[in-house]
Amino acid sequence: MRHCVFVIGTRAQLVKVAPVLTLASESKLEHVVWFTGQHDESIQDLISDFGIASEIIRPSNQQERSSILRLITWFPGTLFRCWRYLRSVKTRTASAPLVIVHGDTLSTYLGALAARFAGGWTVHLESGLTSGKITDPFPEELLRRLTFRLTRVALCPNDDACERMRSYNNCTVIHTGENTLLDCVRIALESAVTVDNAATDPYFVTSIHRFQNIYHRAVLEKIVDELIALAQLSTVHFILHPATEIRLKKYGLYERLKSTRGILLRPRMPYTEFLALIAAARGVISDGGSNQEELSYLGVPTVLFRERSERPDGFGANVILRGDAMRPLAEFVRSGKLDELRKESRIQDSVHPSQITIETLSALAQQNSASG
Repeated sequence: MRHCVFVIGTRAQLVKVAPVLTLASESKLEHVVWFTGQHDESIQDLISDFGIASEIIRPSNQQERSSILRLITWFPGTLFRCWRYLRSVKTRTASAPLVIVHGDTLSTYLGALAARFAGGWTVHLESGLTSGKITDPFPEELLRRLTFRLTRVALCPNDDACERMRSYNNCTVIHTGENTLLDCVRIALESAVTVDNAATDPYFVTSIHRFQNIYHRAVLEKIVDELIALAQLSTVHFILHPATEIRLKKYGLYERLKSTRGILLRPRMPYTEFLALIAAARGVISDGGSNQEELSYLGVPTVLFRERSERPDGFGANVILRGDAMRPLAEFVRSGKLDELRKESRIQDSVHPSQITIETLSALAQQNSASG
């Protein structure tokens, strides 16, 4: 049988793949998780949170890659090590390995590229999404399109994504109905994590980390100004991504936030705790695609600090782009428009994307072939 190698590098990827890994272990599917180390320092809590029992290969140098320079220097050596491992799998099993990558990170493209060089099959989870503009969001949109060209099997969460991937030659397309993140949200909510005492009154949650927002001082300053104004209405829980914290300190914005009454600076937390926090929030201010999806399932009012998104989730319901508010954020909240966005939860929907994914991988694994 083909051997399945999940190439994963970030927290968001591990979260979305976690229910698939659980099913893989339960079904005895031969697989391994090969961590690139892109977010290596901060994934152990997720492994514990989801009870992941898969064999995991981790880099010897465990260091968070939270700057562009570190990512640039990390990529070539990691690509070589991934290629070498995949080649060893192909030699040992006499079959082209199934290399499962997810989403739109540098680790996604790294895994797909290593698979191509090693003679493996790239299976792309959350495939076919696009913002329609190659430079926004950068570099995620570019990485997605490069990965599409290397994809042998595309697992797509919606009709548009399926149609897009059918235009690529030799690409098998599977419709998963939703993203596997839906199953992650279900698992997290079933864990019955309670929100801490500091979060019992109405509050907002903020998660900002995208390149366009944190690597441009004027943009980040404007976001900080908006959040400080918002904190006059309700407490703002500001989740500190490592790269965001670095830029806030570099631009002298960290102390402004820290000294503002109503702003709580919080380190990244276990996923189940984070889900409990956003599920009970009055509203969430984010620039993350994963957050957009999670909140679309939960129905929590959400403002995305982006000009466009590759995902349709939540639009026309509980999610709006920052520009669509057409007024200062605090004023938008005072007007009641944010609260009007709240919708019913969708976590009880009948689709189970992780089950569809594992059934697809199991069928592919039985196609014993040495061809790439």
